[in-house]
Amino acid sequence: MENKKIKGRKKYGMVSNVIYNMKASKIWDKKLFYYQLLMIFPDVAAAGLGVLLPAELVRGLEEKWDMMPLLFSVFLSAFGIWVFEMLREGMQEYLYRNSLSFHLYYEKCCFDKVMNMDYEMLENPQRRELMENAWNVVRNEFGIRNSFLNLPKLLGGILGAGLYGFLIGRESLLLLFILILNMSVSFLLLSFVQKKYGKYHKNLGRFTAKASYISRQSMEKAAGKEIRIYQMMDWFMHKYEDCLKEIDNIYGHIHNWYFVKGAAEAIFSVLTEGFSYGYLLYRMVQGRIDAPEFVFYMGLLGGFGSYFGQAVYGVLSLNSVDTSISYIRKFLDLSESLWNREGIGERKLASLKKDGLKVELRQVGYTYPGAKEPVLSDISLVIHPGERLALIGLNGEGKTTLVKLLCGFYHHTEGEILLNDIPAEKFKREEYYELVSVLFQDYCMLPVTLDKNLTGCSGEEIDREKLTWALRMSGFYEKYESLPEKGETLLVREANKEALDFSGGERQKMLFARALYKEAPFVILDEPTAALDPIAENELYMKFGEAVNGRTCVYISHRLSSTRFCDRICLLSNGRIAEEGTHEELMEKRGKYAGIYEVQSQYYKEQDGRTNREEAGDEQRGF
Repeated sequence: MENKKIKGRKKYGMVSNVIYNMKASKIWDKKLFYYQLLMIFPDVAAAGLGVLLPAELVRGLEEKWDMMPLLFSVFLSAFGIWVFEMLREGMQEYLYRNSLSFHLYYEKCCFDKVMNMDYEMLENPQRRELMENAWNVVRNEFGIRNSFLNLPKLLGGILGAGLYGFLIGRESLLLLFILILNMSVSFLLLSFVQKKYGKYHKNLGRFTAKASYISRQSMEKAAGKEIRIYQMMDWFMHKYEDCLKEIDNIYGHIHNWYFVKGAAEAIFSVLTEGFSYGYLLYRMVQGRIDAPEFVFYMGLLGGFGSYFGQAVYGVLSLNSVDTSISYIRKFLDLSESLWNREGIGERKLASLKKDGLKVELRQVGYTYPGAKEPVLSDISLVIHPGERLALIGLNGEGKTTLVKLLCGFYHHTEGEILLNDIPAEKFKREEYYELVSVLFQDYCMLPVTLDKNLTGCSGEEIDREKLTWALRMSGFYEKYESLPEKGETLLVREANKEALDFSGGERQKMLFARALYKEAPFVILDEPTAALDPIAENELYMKFGEAVNGRTCVYISHRLSSTRFCDRICLLSNGRIAEEGTHEELMEKRGKYAGIYEVQSQYYKEQDGRTNREEAGDEQRGF
């Protein structure tokens, strides 16, 4: 589905949103589209026959028709009403039943949008707020579904009010003017209330997102442990109740304004309808219309009021749909990517993979959206093909942001990043990602097979020789072979009851194998050993160093023990490169790196000393 681009804070009108929604329904289910339009005709036809029937009956009695022609006329009108009503009910039942799943169409569109958006865009606060509002809308199937039930009412109301208004106008323009005045006042009131609705409703997403987050955390296993051990149950309940109160307050304000509108509209309608009925009675007494015409026009007035009310109700009901579709359209119209659309081509990409990768940063800086100060400034660095670079620094110094720039998740706001002298902006997103493999500290397991998690492929698409190599190098091969289903083992128990859970160390090895299987020329280790003990950390780095030999590597870690595996070390401080060199060179400088290394090495010496004393004590005690 193609979407128009929005400039600034473009807001879609109700008519535009209704048409957009109808086009979407035609894609999802053609009958949903056509029945919305066709249902108005049997509805108006049945009502029209209902107005003509009593007038025809009065005329027949007044003119003393024979009983059989009179009964036949009544029967024919009643049968016509029944046929049209049955036709309308059949269409309405189809709309009612089959519109329940329509929200899945928008849910798929939003899901596709999220999957195709740059990671940086997903982190943007304004985009996240819009995304939360859109997801809140598409997951409430009854909100969008109401359009299929209320749009025919709106269209039928407009058609019926227009037809009846035309017939009334032929008799008296004064009556038509009164009815139009009533209509105008109702629309003015509606317009006023719609503005109030939009004012309050835009704050709804913030509180629903908070309530949703709290409810999700209450069911998460990891959060559940902390909630209980730190006795946070009451606090969670209090925060959840606060969100619900705020949501209830917003809906309360909205419905209060609708009540005010309804009361004012009712008072004005009583006055206008009273005048209209009195005027018709006056004309009949004057002899300008006869009894059948009086009955007919009374039916038209009642029908006009009914249809007009139906049209207003349809507009009111579509108001929430209008807001919902606006959220969806704004979200779907967001730009998806800042990457180049053409890219460098397959030949150049293959050459980069084969020849090795040089990564160069020239005066690179990055400032988060809305921030006043940059988090990174003037980063100039060349990582040569096959070089192993350690990127270290304390928390908050910019390591994570720099990693996201190197991964292509963020686009630098200053300077330039080049791969083999080709600016990053020249690459397509998919091309850039093919060159990078990352072992993150945080990871994601998918509820599919183990092989699918390791390779992203299934069946014959998997390179078994390469997978075996990756499993052996990661140390996960023995575990893999010991599994009864091997690569067909399902993961993530929350989604698959038969799934298998691995220990933390086994997961780390599995992720290590996944990173190796990709065989990217640029490899990044983003603190993957934070949860491992020093021995396991040393083993992982030794195997990883052997496995990625010849590839360009960046190691990010708090532990300076990892730096001995690297050719060069960069220390980040305050978003800049503060020190750079080999371990020996930086120790000779006696700068920040040397200070941090001394503190950490002293800790490990003390820890080793305690371990040795405990082991010696155990030996003396005969253990």
